[in-house]
Amino acid sequence: MNTVVPATVGEAVLRRGRSDDIPALVALENRCFDSDRMSRRSFLHMLTKAHGVLLVAEGPDGDLRGYGLVLFHAGTSLARLYSLAVDDRARGQGLGERLLLGLEGQAVAEGCVAMRLEVRPDNAGAIALYERLGYRKFAVLPDYYEDHSAAVRYEKRIAHGAGQTQLPVPFHRQNTDFTCGPASLMMAMQALDPAVEFSTRLEIALWREATTIFMTSGHGGCGPLGLALAAWRRGFGAEVWLSEEGPLFVRTVRDPRKKEVIRMVHEDFKEQVQATGIIVNHAPLTVQGLVAAVDEGAVPLVLISQYRMTSEKAPHWVVVTGFDDRFIYFHDPDVDEDFHKTAIDCINVPIGRREFDRTARFGRVGLRAAVVITKR
Repeated sequence: MNTVVPATVGEAVLRRGRSDDIPALVALENRCFDSDRMSRRSFLHMLTKAHGVLLVAEGPDGDLRGYGLVLFHAGTSLARLYSLAVDDRARGQGLGERLLLGLEGQAVAEGCVAMRLEVRPDNAGAIALYERLGYRKFAVLPDYYEDHSAAVRYEKRIAHGAGQTQLPVPFHRQNTDFTCGPASLMMAMQALDPAVEFSTRLEIALWREATTIFMTSGHGGCGPLGLALAAWRRGFGAEVWLSEEGPLFVRTVRDPRKKEVIRMVHEDFKEQVQATGIIVNHAPLTVQGLVAAVDEGAVPLVLISQYRMTSEKAPHWVVVTGFDDRFIYFHDPDVDEDFHKTAIDCINVPIGRREFDRTARFGRVGLRAAVVITKR
């Protein structure tokens, strides 16, 4: 869709980018940036396949004076400013501000609650623009750009909920494809006890303790009973919420020998849980219950389906970090730069309450699982 955006700056008009803008976009990119440039192929992908909006500032003679690109993340209410560039010959006309405000408007129309971005710490002009428009610094990522420069992360709330509660949960990126559960548990434990240190060694140790070996090939993932036991052994309280009583994920396993292994692991976990003070509720943790847990300072781990966000039918653990009257916020340990999913996209991710309730179900039967971690 090439809808014209009703905004003008001097003689420049903001409109949606098109594929025939790519040569001019590449030329502008090369003039504006010395490194980390977008290629022709990248622009084509962003214009034809990516879930986002690219706006261009076009002069009266059809010359391209600037552009801005925002990406949306499926299944969440988070937008990310991916790139913003204004030609040197068009500086001083307010194009950067109008492009950014135009992108914010597109993000609000998409249902987003926040816009995030990264900027080089030596880009004083861009930083001044972002801070003037209400962006607030919330993190620094070292060695981010091609030349090893750090990146400063900024965020702006572009839509507001009321009564926000936010837990101080540190972020940890999972180090393997199969340790989302341990990574989420590590974040919860450090939020409750800052003496807990993040390490790959601890991540793998937690995985070894909590894995249910449910995958039909490759490494197994972690179930709620195993994660609860791993937390309990380290001095934390844990309460489990499960919509099913039996072994999880067995419906997709055809080999009867593998099913038997899964059953034995499940029974072993059950016996260990019974010897502790861990409460197991054979009922789903509702959004209202999750909000109540966070309000009391507990840190919930929730099993979600990645399908609504990545189109992959895979179970995945996240850690809930807060809420307001409209949204649930969570840390997602799965960072994947190949799909433009950086750590900035995984921290305090906002998602509508109703959408979160739909996302926190896995498989045809709508399996729901959560582990609420507390101090003990």
